[in-house]
Amino acid sequence: MTRAMTQNPTYGNPSVNPYRQYLVNKVETASPLMLIIMLYDECIKMCEQAKADIGKNKESVHNKLIKAQKIITELTVSLNMDQGGEVAENLKALYVYLHMRLVEANIENNASKIDEALRIMRELREAWHTVNQENRKLMLQQGGGLNTYT
Repeated sequence: MTRAMTQNPTYGNPSVNPYRQYLVNKVETASPLMLIIMLYDECIKMCEQAKADIGKNKESVHNKLIKAQKIITELTVSLNMDQGGEVAENLKALYVYLHMRLVEANIENNASKIDEALRIMRELREAWHTVNQENRKLMLQQGGGLNTYT
């Protein structure tokens, strides 16, 4: 058993949804880089679902865009502005822009603003994925352990 399993009070509890337990374990054992990628994946998924619901279910669009906005907020507050330098400043500016686009998309029920946000998020997600892959290669070359999902 891993430390994450033994410290999780829901581990081994048959009344807990196995899929939810899988997600909890995945998050608890993910590297910081993978957590960022997972946030992007969820944000992209929420935006895609919101876009698909435009014209069909306004409440669903609203709820999914609110979830995406919360994820963008989480990405923003997780930036290390002291050590991140120009990269952190640029990411913060992009996150503020993305958040505003999602707010506007939500107010206006506007698919093109969701598309714009999705394009940026996909590019950022790909950049983080590349950083994660390079980090994995470096760790393997140095003989270090890995704590990332591929």
